[in-house]
Amino acid sequence: MPRQVRLAEHSMRLIQRLLGTPFVYDHIRPLAVGGLDMSPFYERVGCVRDSVVLDIGCGTGDALRYLKQFRRYVGVDTDPIAVEFARRRYAGREDIDFQCRTCQEQDVAALQPTEIVLGGVLHHVPDDVAHQLLKLTASSPRLRRVATLDIVFLPGERLSNLLARLDRGRFCRTPEAYKALARSAGLAVTSSSVVRSHPRTGIAKYWTMTLEREQPLATELTCHSR
Repeated sequence: MPRQVRLAEHSMRLIQRLLGTPFVYDHIRPLAVGGLDMSPFYERVGCVRDSVVLDIGCGTGDALRYLKQFRRYVGVDTDPIAVEFARRRYAGREDIDFQCRTCQEQDVAALQPTEIVLGGVLHHVPDDVAHQLLKLTASSPRLRRVATLDIVFLPGERLSNLLARLDRGRFCRTPEAYKALARSAGLAVTSSSVVRSHPRTGIAKYWTMTLEREQPLATELTCHSR
């Protein structure tokens, strides 16, 4: 392997490790993308007073900067450093819980979330894992909607596409590929759009979708029982 290629790969791994630290993610990353305000995305979640929110891939709990009303919030992530940071950040809140592990079918069955957040998750996993994860979200009997946000490859967006390539996620997709994943899991894409990292100054662009079950779970169970 040529020395230049090795150096480039080493630099990429270093950047990705740095981006994964809580301080860099919360303070340096916003500067690199021209500011960070994900309000347009979290408005898609549509939380209300009785919402039970499951945040898969919660990281440092950044969603709670935007989600202001809910009955219960559970954040799940496999990064112990990020989860510990989130726990300290929101210590004392009885309606908030952070767990360091993968999200399983029994977790969704027990929590029965009404809203599920997949903020920056799908571009970290291959198609088969993304498909299973989306199917998992659709299994909640009280699900109202799933909101997703991911880096995206867009025609003509060279700077944003470069930032996407520098991201730790190795499975960046096109908008149509993200939509196809959702539909393959039995979810309808009720709305979708490109949002900037900051509504006024952001230079990074993300793909966001609002998803709902194509068929109510109760109807499905009735049909299967006949």
